[in-house]
Amino acid sequence: MKWIALQLASVALLIAGCARPLPPVERVDVNNVNALRTALGGGAADNAAGSAAAPAADPTGWAAIKGSFKINGTPPPREPVPVSKDQEVCSPGGKQVLDEKLIVDSTGGIKDVVLFLTTKYKAGDPKWEHPDYAAQREATLDYDQKNCIFLNHMFAMQSSQKLKVLNSDPVGHNTNITGGGKAAASNNNIPSGSYSMYLPGGESPEPFAVACSIHPWMSARMIVRDSPYFAVTKPDGSFEIKNVPAGVPLEFRVWQEKAGYLQEVSVNGKAEKWNKGRLKLTLAPDQTTELTVVVDAAAFAK
Repeated sequence: MKWIALQLASVALLIAGCARPLPPVERVDVNNVNALRTALGGGAADNAAGSAAAPAADPTGWAAIKGSFKINGTPPPREPVPVSKDQEVCSPGGKQVLDEKLIVDSTGGIKDVVLFLTTKYKAGDPKWEHPDYAAQREATLDYDQKNCIFLNHMFAMQSSQKLKVLNSDPVGHNTNITGGGKAAASNNNIPSGSYSMYLPGGESPEPFAVACSIHPWMSARMIVRDSPYFAVTKPDGSFEIKNVPAGVPLEFRVWQEKAGYLQEVSVNGKAEKWNKGRLKLTLAPDQTTELTVVVDAAAFAK
């Protein structure tokens, strides 16, 4: 028995000698964590799930933006498009049909440049949307095609609106609206003199294609936005957006089919760089901001 007791005592000593000391328990100082968050740009109230960003300041009134887009230099020539069927309708009298990716008038005005607000706010908020826009929020707009050409090559609409896609030609069309982002796609056959309805249901982050499978040279672009603050330049390059929120920083994006997002520009005689087409403005209440934008012809060379 004495021998067994000695053996057990030896084993106990051996185990105790092999034991590893445990590291001290780590304790977190909440004050240090909050200080570190603040140093890294976070707030003391942040948690693992994140916190909502602070709301933007409310507008202090309404303003307007107007102006024009002009080209500096000689624009590239418009390319002829092959009219391979229904020539009597699509190229009456043998008329040559040209692409519409870039149309410049005799004064240098650039048609179909689109500007659209990207600053986020709650749609329909009366602090951000002027009451003059309420009547058009759920309006039905027309979108037509004639002589195998979409009559609006660059078309903009609100996501809450409806689009009546018409066919004013004596031949059938297949209007393929590709959609993008939350804007729905639609692909309908439209007989002569008929129409189909398009309900986008949400906004697209940028313009998307509209085409006709029956007449594959037919091409246009469309953009859908939640807000009403957008404009497409007229044939002379002019545009206007009325009743825009004033007194708060705003960001627009500016796009043209041939060039994509416009970046290297001159605004009122001063060179500017719009990173990926981002135009940033803060408008004064009850004032009209005028922008004369000049784009070098090299931007359209691609």
